[in-house]
Amino acid sequence: MDKQQREARRHQEDIALQRWLLWVAGAAVFEGLLVLVNRFYIHYYVDEVDIAYGFHYALQGLRIAGPVLAALALIWAAVRLKQGGKTGLPVVLALGCGAVGLCAHVAFTFQDVGVPMLFWLVVAWAVLALVYYLYQREFFLAATAVGLSILGLWFVRYGAGRWLEPALMAAGIAVVLVAALWLKQRDGVLPGAGRISFLPQEANYPVVLVSGLAGLAALVAAMVLGSAVAYYLIFLMMAWMFALFVYYTVKLM
Repeated sequence: MDKQQREARRHQEDIALQRWLLWVAGAAVFEGLLVLVNRFYIHYYVDEVDIAYGFHYALQGLRIAGPVLAALALIWAAVRLKQGGKTGLPVVLALGCGAVGLCAHVAFTFQDVGVPMLFWLVVAWAVLALVYYLYQREFFLAATAVGLSILGLWFVRYGAGRWLEPALMAAGIAVVLVAALWLKQRDGVLPGAGRISFLPQEANYPVVLVSGLAGLAALVAAMVLGSAVAYYLIFLMMAWMFALFVYYTVKLM
């Protein structure tokens, strides 16, 4: 690698790091909002009932508005992609609105059990952004599938018989698997006016597919066998995530 190539690679890494830091800043804002929710909605004092009611209605509205706005942003992204335009802004809006909707739903539905989990979930999102910008994109797809499985298992564990949330997480894993197969057929290139390479031709698709199938199998097993099994499967999938992290870190060396 000559000097010019090293400079170009360093420039790309600097841009990726700056973008990740923006996601970290967004995660910090989310954490701050969760602190307010935890203080004034979950652990409010008697004289703060009116504030708690305000948070209650706000969360109730955001859990509906978030997914709707995320879906509209995804449609916008699909149209821009088909036209060969940039999709960065609509994708970011979709992710942000989806995150707001999910956090609002968990805080509203699961109350004092859900909010502590959200503190960790926001950190996990920041780490996933780091994977997207600094690791191989195939690792991002595999980690997304496993992460959805872990979140789905948490819903089974603490959902008290609720199946909507685990089913949505299973659908998300299925979307990742379909996307991986679709990218494999296109050699990792996204459609549009320009050839946008999301995955390199030498991408290791079996790792993504096996991770997604394992996550889906664990989630289905927990939905069938119950919350006690979900508890142990959470640790199993976390171990799988750690193994992926070690594997792709070694590949970077």
